[in-house]
Amino acid sequence: MKKSLKVFLIVLIISIILIFLIQFTYKSIRTGNNIGKSTNDLIEYILNISSYEARLEVTVNSNKTTNQYILEQYYMEPGYSKQIVREPKNIENLEIICTENKLEIRNSNLGLSKIYENYTYLNENLFWLNYIIEECKKEYEIKENEEEIILGFRIEKYNYKGELYISRKTFLPTKIKILDNNNQNKIYIEYKEIKFNNIQENNIFAFETKDIRKEV
Repeated sequence: MKKSLKVFLIVLIISIILIFLIQFTYKSIRTGNNIGKSTNDLIEYILNISSYEARLEVTVNSNKTTNQYILEQYYMEPGYSKQIVREPKNIENLEIICTENKLEIRNSNLGLSKIYENYTYLNENLFWLNYIIEECKKEYEIKENEEEIILGFRIEKYNYKGELYISRKTFLPTKIKILDNNNQNKIYIEYKEIKFNNIQENNIFAFETKDIRKEV
């Protein structure tokens, strides 16, 4: 009886050890090879987009005030872009349109339009995803979890640092945080709707304002 008990205990211990080793090996493969490869592919995809359209909410914090905006953006390489302000109401429908070295500021509510030639405006603007991507390409650090990949980067021009959050489920950016050197949040961008590489030039520069809320 004692011998049988001893054999049983030995078998039980070996079984527990085997189960632990199998689980550990599976976890190592999943978090090491599979997720690592998936992460690299997803980052490569994001860093090489050629166009996008998006609806985003932006919060800008200065020393004394906080301003919030709802924007629509259209971008296509090599530098064609349009941004439409949806909120706040006092600048609703304000459009900023850039084609190469020409900038147009248009307000359809007031029927006003101003064109600037030889203007090097865009896209060095922290509100624009393509500008953030160019900063990420210089150097970035990766943090990740089961739901998202986070690219940490620096913006030397403004002496800021930032984080670009990418969803593993949708393969799309979800938010951007821009922080100063004191880790104070300067700009927070949340993407409500976004899609990549599916935009045509006439979508950006059509004279009529396009509402993407029903399409993205």
